[in-house]
Amino acid sequence: MSDLEVKAQQASSVIPAAELHGMVCGFAAGNPTQFSLTDFVQLAGTDSLSDENAVSEFVSASLDALFSEDMGFSPLVPDDSEVLAKRLAGLAEWCAGFLGGFGAGVADRAASEALHVDVQEILRDFASISGLDDDIEGDEQDENSFMEIYEYVRVAAVLTATLMSPEQLDESNAAEKDEP
Repeated sequence: MSDLEVKAQQASSVIPAAELHGMVCGFAAGNPTQFSLTDFVQLAGTDSLSDENAVSEFVSASLDALFSEDMGFSPLVPDDSEVLAKRLAGLAEWCAGFLGGFGAGVADRAASEALHVDVQEILRDFASISGLDDDIEGDEQDENSFMEIYEYVRVAAVLTATLMSPEQLDESNAAEKDEP
């Protein structure tokens, strides 16, 4: 069990680790300049979270990984020792958590800021992934497909946070105004 997974379990015994991690990452990506721990606790539900220290440590570790320069970020899903169905269910939970967190994070921003077209596509993809059926056989082709989807989610989460940064939004909005 990874250190981050231990922190997730300490932060909440109710919300699955994958979903909680997705919520944190989505909330941060939706508003990368300001992460309000108070607003996040309200989003997750105070009854769903344990003490503030555990939640704060989990959030801090999650944000450090998401915004790390080394691209070492990974969605917190069951590891390769688990059966494929469990890993796929974890990835679906992660994407669902990301979408919920992102929606809440974006709601805190100015409504006039349009979402970048790539972010819109990523959100649609995450919605599709969150609804994937985990009733699969787990053959080599399924394993390869899962790894491709996992890698896409990993990179797309970081890309979303980057595209939602104020610098990127300013560039995107300026480019849209310059178009005929």
